[in-house]
Amino acid sequence: MHGSEVDERELFEAYVPPFAHRFFRALDRTGELLRIEVDGLEHIPTGRALLVTNHAFGFDAAFLMARIEALTGRRVWVLGEHAWWRVPGIRRLAAAAGTVDGTQENADRLLSADELVLVLPGGLREALKPRELRYRLLWGGRYGFVRAARRNRAPIVPIASLGADDLFDLVGNAFERSSRFHLPFPLPRTAHLWPIPHVEPLRYVIGEPIPTATAATEDDEANVVRRLRREVEGALHEIFEDQLASRAGFPDSASTPSASGPPP
Repeated sequence: MHGSEVDERELFEAYVPPFAHRFFRALDRTGELLRIEVDGLEHIPTGRALLVTNHAFGFDAAFLMARIEALTGRRVWVLGEHAWWRVPGIRRLAAAAGTVDGTQENADRLLSADELVLVLPGGLREALKPRELRYRLLWGGRYGFVRAARRNRAPIVPIASLGADDLFDLVGNAFERSSRFHLPFPLPRTAHLWPIPHVEPLRYVIGEPIPTATAATEDDEANVVRRLRREVEGALHEIFEDQLASRAGFPDSASTPSASGPPP
């Protein structure tokens, strides 16, 4: 069944297609004004796929979703942080725009319907990391997204988010800070008194799809899952390296002597 044939009312009652369409259209126009770039749209498969990106500022991935829908006509669902579903107002708004609780069951329902599904494995832990950990993937022991892709024979598409990590100078451990005040949510803090964002260009680079439907014995499945996650992480880090080096004015690694052969 193609994604356009999914009955949203049956799949997720809280999803409101007219609202989602207006929201992402307005967001895409805002993205154009801010000159947000999305490169590599040709790498988005025509069928089901699991889009995997780093979690930076927080809601930055919404610009990516809006651009994909505007240029391809395809809706992007996002597997959201479980914590969102504890806050009624945020839960209602997020669900209306196409965010679902990030469970294995929801991933299976969407991917089996040939949908595009976005996942940010690092969650809040990665989104609220201090400035010393910029462009680091903090995925811990999260392998569920790889297992979901394999179960549904969906390719994984790595997408690097650049610029959002530089918007705010977060310091310290937001989770440790919240525990000291007995708060049920993380408490980020910026380096300065006022959390004024830096003016940074936002850019998303979409990498080539990584096939996941490789055969494996039951005993070897865990090794295949670990290998695939390392491959996704490697693809993202390679994009980070190239983009950040280019932004700093360093030459392309392919043009350096060490890349082209030994020096004369």
